[in-house]
Amino acid sequence: MNTDAKHIPQQLGQYLYQQINDDWSKAMLVLDCQHDEVITCQAFYEKEADKTQHPIAVSDHIIGLFKTVFDSAIQNQPENWQRAIFNLTRQGKFNITFEQEGSTEESVIL
Repeated sequence: MNTDAKHIPQQLGQYLYQQINDDWSKAMLVLDCQHDEVITCQAFYEKEADKTQHPIAVSDHIIGLFKTVFDSAIQNQPENWQRAIFNLTRQGKFNITFEQEGSTEESVIL
């Protein structure tokens, strides 16, 4: 995989897409960090028919790539972001949302 930062979202999307052998509508990769450390990284997809969530295994390599995106995005930000959510639709559209602990406000960076 190419580790150039601008290609990482595409790699994350390809990884999620390749892990799903079912009818699905969207997939999510969620990275929780605290004090520059990864606390958890989880992924799941929603089935097309009933919107139920199903887990996707996340490799250490994918966690590292997502952490690279997270670090790059928050590097010069005054906010203290603790969570990044990568959303992917079956049509290939994606976005990345960053959240602060205890905040209901979100910042979306594509």
